[in-house]
Amino acid sequence: MIKKILRPILISIIQIVGLAIIHDCLNHFYPVQHKSVGFGLTIFYTEIIFILSIFAFNFYLEFFKKNIYLIAFFLLILVSIFPLNALEERPMRSLFLIILAVCGFLSSLVLSKFKTKN
Repeated sequence: MIKKILRPILISIIQIVGLAIIHDCLNHFYPVQHKSVGFGLTIFYTEIIFILSIFAFNFYLEFFKKNIYLIAFFLLILVSIFPLNALEERPMRSLFLIILAVCGFLSSLVLSKFKTKN
């Protein structure tokens, strides 16, 4: 039982750290020229919602196997709300946040499929 609880926590932490490293590396190579407070808040709230939703999704994948694609799509829409609101101000950065969220949920699905095959 402890293994079933620790596995989604560990997977979530690895995904969050990996996506944070990707985000920081790309910001290092392609820096934002004009930083605005509004977009910083968008990134902050997107990170909070992403962390909570990836934890919830990984726990859902561990304990349930029904409607995983529908749940993933719903959580992806939930994470994408703030970047979609900032799409007019910073279109490339907003798309970047949405793509990172898609990669996070896809990696959860791939790891779940790989785990069930073994």
